Amino acid sequence: MPDELEVIRSIVGKAGRTPAGYTRIGDDVAVIPSGGGKVVLKADMLVEHTDVPTGMTYRQAARKAVAMCVSDFAAKGVKPDSFMVSLGLKRGVTREEVDGLGLGFRDAERAWGVRLVGGDTNEAKELVIDCVLVGFGDKLVTRDGAAPGDRLVVTSSFGLPPAGLKILSGGVRADPAFAREAKRSVLEPGPDLRLGLELAPYLSSSMDSSDGLARSIHTLARESGVGFEVHELPFAAGVEDFARANSLDPERLALEGGEEYIIVGTVSRSKLVRATRAAEKAGGTLLVIGTATASKGKVTMKSGGAIRDAGWTHLG
Repeated sequence: MPDELEVIRSIVGKAGRTPAGYTRIGDDVAVIPSGGGKVVLKADMLVEHTDVPTGMTYRQAARKAVAMCVSDFAAKGVKPDSFMVSLGLKRGVTREEVDGLGLGFRDAERAWGVRLVGGDTNEAKELVIDCVLVGFGDKLVTRDGAAPGDRLVVTSSFGLPPAGLKILSGGVRADPAFAREAKRSVLEPGPDLRLGLELAPYLSSSMDSSDGLARSIHTLARESGVGFEVHELPFAAGVEDFARANSLDPERLALEGGEEYIIVGTVSRSKLVRATRAAEKAGGTLLVIGTATASKGKVTMKSGGAIRDAGWTHLG
């Protein structure tokens, strides 16, 4: 059975080439020309058995479906305008669950300043929410602009949502306060749109980390034709203690866990100070975790150990 990446390569390889002025398929969003400007589009599908963990309500699932798209807009530095949703609903869905979906979309509207403008409904064997987010912008940060010497940066620490997923699944031990914060990070993800918009002018490449930090770093390396040396991993508070208490590898949690809607990007040395100030202006932070190298495709820790290209892959 082909995995997600093989499916994408097969379909894209058989489809027609995108015309001049359109972005090539493969980045986080699509950009198409429209009059004198550009329309930015993002489609993402939330499927119950892969994207709705134990304990997540329909309201939280609806909000998450929009959050997944907003996260990519934040990483591209584009302000979203509106969204449409196609819903697959199980036979027997309750009125309370349907009301929860509406409340979740309203929560997303309020959180990120977007508006629901339409969609479609159908019957399915499980909850499916396919969200299409629309925005407008002349410039966006791509995945292929990193150069040797650029600093590898992230906008938050890692490991909390992967820990939260394990806690929600049961069978692990966790401090009650840590457990609450970890579960909240999964059930109510919060991509920082304002931070992404402020940072965009200073980033040479960027994407979000929803499929895992290691996968994101390898993707930027491959698309930009560079390598990366990672100096340190920014663990969220309590993650290392949680990992030790449950005989887990904290580095794998931080590198491969996914479900973290954090910007992973690169900044040239000449723009690093201004990028840091921009992040602070937006109420966020910018953490330098490594450096781009000329060793194409090689991603390692400073200690010399290789970082494998691992993370979330559908169908894999």
